Amino acid sequence: MKRPRPPRTESEATLFAGTRHRMTTQRRQVISALRSARRYLTAQQLHERLRLKRPRIGLATVYRTLEALRELGLVSTSSPRLGEAAYVWCTSEHHHHAICSRCGRVDDVPCKAGRNYERILSRGLGFALQGHQLEFFGICARCS
Repeated sequence: MKRPRPPRTESEATLFAGTRHRMTTQRRQVISALRSARRYLTAQQLHERLRLKRPRIGLATVYRTLEALRELGLVSTSSPRLGEAAYVWCTSEHHHHAICSRCGRVDDVPCKAGRNYERILSRGLGFALQGHQLEFFGICARCS
């Protein structure tokens, strides 16, 4: 017997709209776990978390979902630690990250100055900016 699908949020329903990717129950579960984590997780760490409640989810599904989310700009990746990248859910607006050095919590930091830097790099240095990533490290309010 088929299990009923969990209800979708409007944003989940439209995440993959107009792309070559489909929204599936397993992808919805990966997205939900990553959104609620509020910290960088490797695919392996995310898979371990998911398997506690959803033992049938495969590691390959987690990797494919993370790659699709990266292509769509919905996750940010950290520099690979020990050879494996870590992922955090991102908003669609331009922002940076404040990362707690104790608990690993990641908070979004809005950035309004990006256009100024792009103009300075372009006009002043003849540099064609393709992207950037800025992270702030410190202690969050819960850990201080």
